[in-house]
Amino acid sequence: MTHPYGTREHDAQELDTCDVLLSSHDVRDDGLIVLHVLGPTRGVPATVWTDDPERLRRLLREHRGTAQWQPRGNRLRLSRDTVGTTLVRVAESPRR
Repeated sequence: MTHPYGTREHDAQELDTCDVLLSSHDVRDDGLIVLHVLGPTRGVPATVWTDDPERLRRLLREHRGTAQWQPRGNRLRLSRDTVGTTLVRVAESPRR
């Protein structure tokens, strides 16, 4: 199968929504979050930042549904079956 954008180097940020593997262990104390992107850009790591890492860790510990990253809107979407969705605002990580 051919990558839909022609190369693996194409940035995941071009997509509207990316499924991600995400747990409370992926949120560092300084707010950096390493996302493990699935789908067409599988294996492309993405790093975002939150100003409230403890809140996000708490939400993820209680979360039992899917997680999605919305790069264009800088949001993490935590869906819970049919009950509802929690949106968490994130930012691009500062270059370190």
